[in-house]
Amino acid sequence: MTLLRRSEDTAALVEPLERLGITTLGALAALGRPALADRFGKLGLRAHGLALGQDTPLRPRVPGETVQESLELPEAASGVQAQRALELLIDQLLAAPARRGRTLRAVVLSAKLVEGGTWQERVVFREPLADPGRMRLVLALRLGLLPAPANILRLAVERFGPPHAPGAALFEDATTVRRARLREAVRQARLAAGPDAALRVLCVEPDSRVPERRAVLAPFE
Repeated sequence: MTLLRRSEDTAALVEPLERLGITTLGALAALGRPALADRFGKLGLRAHGLALGQDTPLRPRVPGETVQESLELPEAASGVQAQRALELLIDQLLAAPARRGRTLRAVVLSAKLVEGGTWQERVVFREPLADPGRMRLVLALRLGLLPAPANILRLAVERFGPPHAPGAALFEDATTVRRARLREAVRQARLAAGPDAALRVLCVEPDSRVPERRAVLAPFE
């Protein structure tokens, strides 16, 4: 009856069957489907099928794909040192053969802290990226949340995006690209520091004698 115990939907039948004197799969199969269906319903039919060697088809598990880069820091790193290590990790991850030209949709930035313990931040990009500059802009804000100096920094791909078209950047307008990066920087800053992290000065009454009326702070758009 070990086979029934291994299946979640029939494990509860083992005890009542044994109380009835059914202790082997052969004895269970000999009872017949009608008797088991009458006593145990669908679970009885399921148990009878298992006793006869009938089971659902095997579903192969999709193997996981792990693409990551790590960097061991010679000294406890934080601040500028950690930023430089992050830049190197991004370059290594984008150059990894396993990436096969795909963009990155989500990554996990983690660290082993000098004082013990680990730190981890999951980052989902607003759009799939393969541009190291934009990745640094986003991940640098998360790296600033590091609670203590680290001796190991790691960057792993959690989810890939579609393949990157290298030639697309040749036809993009430079002004449009800069504005898109600026919007992304503002969004990330607000996520890290709140809605007032990016404001602009808006002139209202420049000739007013009251300084407070000359300009106001407004959300940066």
